[in-house]
Amino acid sequence: MSRGVRLGAVLLAAVGWGACYALDPFLYARVLVNQYSYTAEGGSPEESVPPGSLEPVTLEVEDGVRLGAVYVKSPQQPPRAHVLYFHGICCNLDVHVDRPKRLANLGYDVLVFDYRGWGMSTNVPPTEAGLLADSRAALGWLSARAGLPPERLVYYGRSFGTAVATQLAAYHPPAGLVLESPFSSVEGLMRDSSHMDLPAGFLSQSAWDTEGRLRALEGVPLLLLHGTEDDFVRPEFSDRLYAVAREPKRLVRVDGADHDDIPARMGSVAYARTLESFLADIHTQP
Repeated sequence: MSRGVRLGAVLLAAVGWGACYALDPFLYARVLVNQYSYTAEGGSPEESVPPGSLEPVTLEVEDGVRLGAVYVKSPQQPPRAHVLYFHGICCNLDVHVDRPKRLANLGYDVLVFDYRGWGMSTNVPPTEAGLLADSRAALGWLSARAGLPPERLVYYGRSFGTAVATQLAAYHPPAGLVLESPFSSVEGLMRDSSHMDLPAGFLSQSAWDTEGRLRALEGVPLLLLHGTEDDFVRPEFSDRLYAVAREPKRLVRVDGADHDDIPARMGSVAYARTLESFLADIHTQP
């Protein structure tokens, strides 16, 4: 099913429900669980790590929310860098831990966490402000664990997580920001995908204005990754973000990749070299 059809179905359902912020279920496609089932072994060697590499973590947020998280330790120690990973809209850590495991195998220690309302995290309604508080709790934990300030850490966001990562970067700039398959804002997503004459406020209480935040962000190296065949969040979104972002910045269009398979389409070597090249001039060590 194409991106437009999927989002259109959500909008039609929204009108039927009489909802005032119907896109929130689309943005926040969360799945709660009582226990995670992720394992060190993944679906491929690239996404499998040695036993003992996964450390379950519980993050405490200032408003009393508790977040499920996992720290993925690289076989390479000390690591090349410490990465705070922001996952997409779907599901929970059981689905999203594979990408951090891939990063760990490339030499990075990674903290990935479920936002409020996802996985084993406290079941409260997610909001833009709430996810900022969650991100700050994750940042504080990783900073303490790594013994490094935020400006020595790397933020990596994928899909919806690109908006969450960029929001945190606006308040706590990292050493580098990696955005994979990003969208520009809720308004931009609406305008591009729905082809309906509805205001963005009808569909979401949150703006998630990555474009505006990148326009204002200074001194943070940016790497954008986007598949040329992504029909869910089109590559033109990354073109737009690249145009407004400040230097240093780099945009990599991955031929043939869709919304979910960028590393696989690039190949392990090219994916690793792209990250290494991006981080080569970034200070991520004490």
